[in-house]
Amino acid sequence: MPQASYLRQALPVVLPIMGLLVGLTWYVKDNGFFWDSILLASKYGQWYYITRFSTLFVPHEIAGYPPLFGMYLAAGWHLFGKTLPVSHFLMLPFLLGFVWQVYLLARRFLPSSWIFAGMLLVFLDPTLLAQAAQVVPDIVLLFLYLVCLNALLQHRPVLLALALVFMAIHTPRSQILLSAVFFSQLLLFWLENGRISFSALGKLMVPFLPAGVVLLVWLGFHYNHFGWVGFSRSSDWGQYAAFVTPKGFLQNAGIILWRLLDFGRVAVWLTAGILLWQFRQHYTLQTKQLLILLLVPLFTLSVVLVWFTNPIGHRYWLVVYVLLGLLAAHLLQFLPRLKIRVGILVLSLISLVSGHFWVYPEGIAKGWDATLAHLPYFNLRHQMLSYLDQKQIPWQEVGSDFPNLASPADTDLNQDQRRFPLKDLSTQPYILYSNVFNGFTDQELAYLQQHWRIVHELKKGQVYMKLYARPDR
Repeated sequence: MPQASYLRQALPVVLPIMGLLVGLTWYVKDNGFFWDSILLASKYGQWYYITRFSTLFVPHEIAGYPPLFGMYLAAGWHLFGKTLPVSHFLMLPFLLGFVWQVYLLARRFLPSSWIFAGMLLVFLDPTLLAQAAQVVPDIVLLFLYLVCLNALLQHRPVLLALALVFMAIHTPRSQILLSAVFFSQLLLFWLENGRISFSALGKLMVPFLPAGVVLLVWLGFHYNHFGWVGFSRSSDWGQYAAFVTPKGFLQNAGIILWRLLDFGRVAVWLTAGILLWQFRQHYTLQTKQLLILLLVPLFTLSVVLVWFTNPIGHRYWLVVYVLLGLLAAHLLQFLPRLKIRVGILVLSLISLVSGHFWVYPEGIAKGWDATLAHLPYFNLRHQMLSYLDQKQIPWQEVGSDFPNLASPADTDLNQDQRRFPLKDLSTQPYILYSNVFNGFTDQELAYLQQHWRIVHELKKGQVYMKLYARPDR
């Protein structure tokens, strides 16, 4: 197809989605770092920024992640200034590239008249939009993984090898997903050819060799410097790397299922599942390819994560959500009646949008970084900090919890190094609580509500913050 004709087909589909993400980035440009991005983006980036890349390794207490994303942010700050808007706009190349990669997949698996519908099922996912509104390495991981998939499908081994190298030094999860890319390639080859010879297997492994070498070199350097790889018991997340008990294994399996269905995705899974059963005797080659692309990362991540005490986040499954949306759209095209197709599509989209409004009781931890419901938090936090300063309440007297324990220097890139201590209801005169904080136990919340008094309260949307004081204050 001529390039001009190709672009004429692509632009009406990709430009609205790109415009949505550019607008979202502009809207959130002043929002601070949130949730795990405080560590993985801000603290890592500022370390490389301050040290001017003079060392490859971050301090021991925050070590455990490869350097790629932090170095990227630090380089961007050196070029354009260390500000929150710059940080958010540094994500745009990956967001826009991600749109193009999804379009390439949709173009392969969907008829031209149904591509935009499929992309809506992808880009209206609450967790994807929430991550797109933050400065996070998961968006980069998602982009790189989709580049790998398109390179596999287009038989472009050089592009595949390049994307795999970046995955090898991006995050621990991207390193795990290297194996998912390989097994996806293996199964796709078997699907197309019916067999895999040793010579074919060797040829398939060639694009993975550079990434393997880079990964081994990084792990070797890391072990030589720190004396460990993966995690350290003394690191910030060392407690989350222990093996689970049999009960914990079952709980993790349940949490994985919950994460996959949560925030409106249940409708998309039901659509895909019912249609897969309905058309089970008539799967096309494309249907089987999409199933491989969906199930391999789902299985790979599940097999690894289910064994550990690490909290399992919604964002871990971004790749799965993308492929789920494409699979559902692909299967919908086989329904004979257009009205039924459109009706199911609309219901699925409404279900996804509703995910931003799914609120659980206080006793149930919610993935606040996984829907746009978290957006009011930043403004409320600034208002509460201003109130504390106006009332001359020292921050060291105010207990709080994650993600409100980092200093404004880390969350907002300013010069304020003050921080709140971790909550201790037995010693601290004030407690700052928000329903965004998942670390308060049911007993602590009940004790605050029954025995402490609220001295200041703020609410916007689904987010609220309360400053509690002891009755004798």
